[in-house]
Amino acid sequence: MNDRFNGEYFLKRFKGKKIMFIGDSLSLNIWQSLICMLHAAVPNSRIIKQGLNNNTISAVTFQDYKISVMLFHSLYLVDVDEERIGRVLKLNSMRNGDHWKNNDVLVFNTWLWWYRRGLKQQWDYVNDEGRITKDIDRMTAFRTALTTWAKWVDSDVDTNRTKVIFQGISPSHYNGTEWNEPGVRNCFKEMEPFNGSSAYPVGLPEAAYVVKDVISNIKKPVHLLDITALSQLRKDGHPSSYNAFKGMDCTHWCVAGLTDTWNQLLYAALLS
Repeated sequence: MNDRFNGEYFLKRFKGKKIMFIGDSLSLNIWQSLICMLHAAVPNSRIIKQGLNNNTISAVTFQDYKISVMLFHSLYLVDVDEERIGRVLKLNSMRNGDHWKNNDVLVFNTWLWWYRRGLKQQWDYVNDEGRITKDIDRMTAFRTALTTWAKWVDSDVDTNRTKVIFQGISPSHYNGTEWNEPGVRNCFKEMEPFNGSSAYPVGLPEAAYVVKDVISNIKKPVHLLDITALSQLRKDGHPSSYNAFKGMDCTHWCVAGLTDTWNQLLYAALLS
C-alpha cells in the first residue's frame, strides 16, 4: 500500500470506526472534503446523514463499512456560557470533551474566531482562572485555551484507543504584501499559487508557533497536521467572490481543492 489517498482502502481499514472533526468552519471544510473523497471511491455505497446530540453533531455514515465521519461545531474548543452578565468565554473549562473522547479519531481545530471583535465576537466577557474581564490579549487567550485542551487530552483521552490530531493553522489571503504584491487586498483574480524559490515572504503566523509549543508539552501522542506553510502558498485556492455569502472569502478553501491535500496528509498520519 502506498501513501496516496485510497478511499476504499481507508473505509476498509477504519471499518466500524468513528472519526470526529471538532472546530469551526475550517473543520467543516476538511470534513466535507473527506466525505467527497470517500464517496468518489465508493459512489454506490449506502450513505446516511443525520444530526446527533441536538444537532450539535453532523454525522455521515457509510453503512456498508459502518464508518461514521462526524463534525462537532465549536469555535473555541473551550466553553462559552450564557450568564447573567452575558456570554462568558471560559478559558479553563471544556465540558464538551465527554462527547468527543470515546471516538476512534479526533481532529481538532481552533483559531479563526480568536481575533474577531464587534458583532463577530461570540462572547462578552472572559473568565481566566476565575478572573472575569471585558477583554484579554487574544494570543494569550488562545494559548490558555489550547493548554486547557492539552491538559484534557492528557487526563481524559485513552490514546491507545483514540488517535488525536490537531489541524494546524489555516492562513487567509487578504494582504498582498504577504506574497510580494503590495496593494492587493484579497485573493480575487489570484489564478496561480505563490511562486517563490524561497519560503513564503512573511514566515509562519505567531499562532502556528503557539500550537507547536503547546503540543510539544503534551505527554500523550498528538499529531500536528502541519498544513500552514503549504497552505500559505495557495493564494489561488479560496472561493473569493464565488460563495453563498456574496462577500469576499479568502479564508475558506474550494472543495475540491487544497483541503484534499490536507486529507492526503491526514490519511498518511492515520495509516502510519
